[in-house]
Amino acid sequence: MARKSLSKKIRFEVFKRDSFTCQYCGRKAPDVLLNADHIQPTSKGGTNDLLNLTTSCEDCNSGKSDRELSDSPVIDKQRAQLEALQERKEQIELMFEWQKGLLDLEDHVSDQIADYWVEKAQGFSLNEQGFQSLKKLLNNFEISEAVLKLSISRFWRAFSCSWTGRSSIPNGLFSPRSLAPACVT
Repeated sequence: MARKSLSKKIRFEVFKRDSFTCQYCGRKAPDVLLNADHIQPTSKGGTNDLLNLTTSCEDCNSGKSDRELSDSPVIDKQRAQLEALQERKEQIELMFEWQKGLLDLEDHVSDQIADYWVEKAQGFSLNEQGFQSLKKLLNNFEISEAVLKLSISRFWRAFSCSWTGRSSIPNGLFSPRSLAPACVT
């Protein structure tokens, strides 16, 4: 049976996994020429699977030839690397879940404060621009400070809004429920 050669991609993945270091003697590239070595030789049924490959320098690989290693430090090291990679993967997934939870919490807080404001400013509702301004306010201040800013007369300046006409409605921030739909965004 003809031996199937390793692709450059597989060789590179083996070298990268092993930190470009010979797993037998510890020498590193570029000081030595590295090879992808079969732990179980292909002449004895070994495959080109990543778990059957390890990084070795040219000297160690030629010295080993087609002999099978009787000790298992390389296999144990690879198993430990795989377990560490799995642990990293799980930690990254947990980190993204945590980040998503923070975003959900921010949205919940924004909704709660918007409801509070609508309750206090009876007759008015927050439009989308006003809601976005509220989110910016929450990014710049603690929740208690944001609520206080909503409760005092300088509330409009916190949103950087201007007053329009006789109706005393901040431009684009909110709309009275009683006005025509043209005023609601």
